[in-house]
Amino acid sequence: MPATPNSLLTHIALPVRDLSATLAFYEKYTTLAVIHERFDDETQMRTAWLANERDRTVDEAARFVIVLIEGKLPTNITGDIEESYGFLTSISHLGLSLETREEVDAIAEMAREEGCLLLGPMYRNEVVGYICIVTDPDGNNLEFSVEQVLG
Repeated sequence: MPATPNSLLTHIALPVRDLSATLAFYEKYTTLAVIHERFDDETQMRTAWLANERDRTVDEAARFVIVLIEGKLPTNITGDIEESYGFLTSISHLGLSLETREEVDAIAEMAREEGCLLLGPMYRNEVVGYICIVTDPDGNNLEFSVEQVLG
């Protein structure tokens, strides 16, 4: 049996209904930066890549990105793949680390006022830490945390 090739997690791709609205949401709630944006003439899809500034590489790429994709699926390429949105639901989420509980509280309060706070803020335990979960315009969950073992 051949050895398993080395793999590296590089991105997560999320379809969005309105890229401008989604980018505005991420700009308001996070410090993720748009490092790439384009329109594909062949597929008629618009994409933007978001990354942490500290993950940027010397060539202005990044080690890990969130790829946001707007547009109707090009069935000549994708075939029968179903078009849908809001994949990060239930307990699925993107995890974002903050510096303090006060920052988690501020995000939670802003989300509460805007009607997109799903959970928290609350302290779960020494592994999960202090968290809140916010929902983006397409129904994807973002967990903001502090005091987690990872992050």
